[in-house]
Amino acid sequence: MRNETLKKIAAFFAAFLLFSSGCAAGAGAPEASSGQCAAAGSAPEPVSEPKEEPLPEEPSEPEKPEPDRSAEPIYRENPQLTPVDYGSPALLAPSEDMGQEYLDRITFLCDSPMYWLKLYELLGEGYFTRQIWTGPEGTMTLAYQADYEILDPFDEVERPIREVAKLHQPDILLITVGINGVSFMDEAYFTQEYADLVSDLQEICPETTLILQSILPISPSYRYWGDITNETITRANSWIMAVAEKYGCAYLDTFSVLLGEDGNAKPELLMDDGLHPNRDGLTLVLEYIRTHAAGAEPEREDGADLSGSVVSAD
Repeated sequence: MRNETLKKIAAFFAAFLLFSSGCAAGAGAPEASSGQCAAAGSAPEPVSEPKEEPLPEEPSEPEKPEPDRSAEPIYRENPQLTPVDYGSPALLAPSEDMGQEYLDRITFLCDSPMYWLKLYELLGEGYFTRQIWTGPEGTMTLAYQADYEILDPFDEVERPIREVAKLHQPDILLITVGINGVSFMDEAYFTQEYADLVSDLQEICPETTLILQSILPISPSYRYWGDITNETITRANSWIMAVAEKYGCAYLDTFSVLLGEDGNAKPELLMDDGLHPNRDGLTLVLEYIRTHAAGAEPEREDGADLSGSVVSAD
């Protein structure tokens, strides 16, 4: 009997060892349900490869707004004029109307056509505006810009252009010179004087935004017509645009604002002298400046109007 008992015990341990070895063979496998061990030698579950996340798309360059080509037909009909290069990176395109606040940031380094902004009181502070920088007689000549003294409007003292710029560091400086001198200056002379002025101002006023404005058109009633014509002026304007491109400045095509279908300034927008814009003409020029602003967003398609009113001389 004892022998039978020992046999039963031995058989029990043999069965137990066999059962244990089967569980050990399946070690590492997931636990079987109902307390059973996984089948011996079962393959591990396949490990899925990590999915690659798509790379974020690089932001695309904003589309350059379309230039204002409203005067393009006039240039086609008047081939004596040098047309505007509408593909120029310097050309200011239409923008939202930046209003009076934008105009108030601008200082005008100018000759006599834009000096009348002061006399018509179209800028902030009216006649006593400090936004007009020009000679004491109300004009200046590009050919003499290196040594020319303008009237500092902050204290009525005559100083060289560069000294006034260094003192006051304007936010936006709009340069509109060239009508005085274009009759006797060739391309090399004109360009050199203009470039010297621009490069010096960039060095003196590194935080100032420079805008180079076109010379405005004239009419055949101008007493020196022949010495200066709109053919002469548009040629010089192309030189100004080239300077703007070279020095990274903006170019403002206000010539086209006052241009009539015959290739001359619209007479109703000029004074009787055929040279200086009248109040209506200068009001249009200011509206163009506001709606072709440097550093502004392109014009919105919904036609939102963010304009401010231009001070009237009424």
